[in-house]
Amino acid sequence: MEREVQATYYDGATSKPQEAIVRVSDMNSLEVRLPDGNRFQWPLEHKGMEWERTRTMLRLSFGEHPRKVLLIRDEPFIKSFALRMRYTGRQGTYDRLLAVARSGPVLFFIGVIALLVCAYIWVLPWTAERLVMVVPNAVDERIGEAAFQQMALAMPMDPERTQALQAFGDQLDLSPSYSPTYHVVNEDQVNAFALPGGHIVVFTGILDRMNSSDELAALLAHEATHVEERHSTRMMARSMAGYLFLSLLIGDVNAVVAVVAENANALRNLGYGRGLESEADGVGQQHLWENGVDPHAMVKLLELLQREAMDMPEQMAFLSSHPLTSERIDAARKQAEELGPPARTNEQ
Repeated sequence: MEREVQATYYDGATSKPQEAIVRVSDMNSLEVRLPDGNRFQWPLEHKGMEWERTRTMLRLSFGEHPRKVLLIRDEPFIKSFALRMRYTGRQGTYDRLLAVARSGPVLFFIGVIALLVCAYIWVLPWTAERLVMVVPNAVDERIGEAAFQQMALAMPMDPERTQALQAFGDQLDLSPSYSPTYHVVNEDQVNAFALPGGHIVVFTGILDRMNSSDELAALLAHEATHVEERHSTRMMARSMAGYLFLSLLIGDVNAVVAVVAENANALRNLGYGRGLESEADGVGQQHLWENGVDPHAMVKLLELLQREAMDMPEQMAFLSSHPLTSERIDAARKQAEELGPPARTNEQ
């Protein structure tokens, strides 16, 4: 006969614990005796009886809602109970893991390492990206400002064309959550990029190859959508997942800003996936239409970039971070047809 041990009993109706005495009877049932003299039995093989244990505590539950619970902290009893349940084929999670570890410790260790690696590669970046979406927009602005100030030291700005581009962009409402600041860099590089918070940089190499103001509006709409949808911040979160997740979790925004400023060029060259590029095209076209610009301008911009890529691939830095596919052009053309001519015309 199993010896009697102390236990803590919860009747499910109240949160008040009661002291109880339990033992396993010869009938393969758990006998429970309460201080008021009440007794009851829980058949160990009953499907309604569930149990889990650690090395130092056994938790059993039984019955319909509300379920009754027993907590037992007697280690010899716990070991004996786990052994008895193993013979009935009803092991708890703890014991199943122990069995796997004992049957193949090397494989178990490799499995744990593989699980941690998968979590680091896929789960943590995914979590960090979504965590970024709940932080204030002001965080994007601080990150983008710090990155831009670091970059500006090495970029030959064109003040006159910057002023003209800013005036052009101010006529368009492309990013409702931010106030975009436009910059023109005097380099024959077919490129443009957006930083978190609203800094949008356009190189003269791409400006000089445009044939109309509509194409420029499409370029700004595309980049402004990256800002509005926080694409750069989300991609940065994925690439710096571990550090960024911890910093944002404890609210240390200053540390994030400092790291971004030190690695500003990495943010500038951050590549977007096809999904984000398609979103920037589609949302950008919607903004064009709302601003009185023909959404076919996005199609013309993408076709321009495609032609230039054939002629001078070594200078197409834009496509290295903004991958262009024929599917994007087809999708832009389809959406332009669906949107139709804008309700009003933007005279620029």
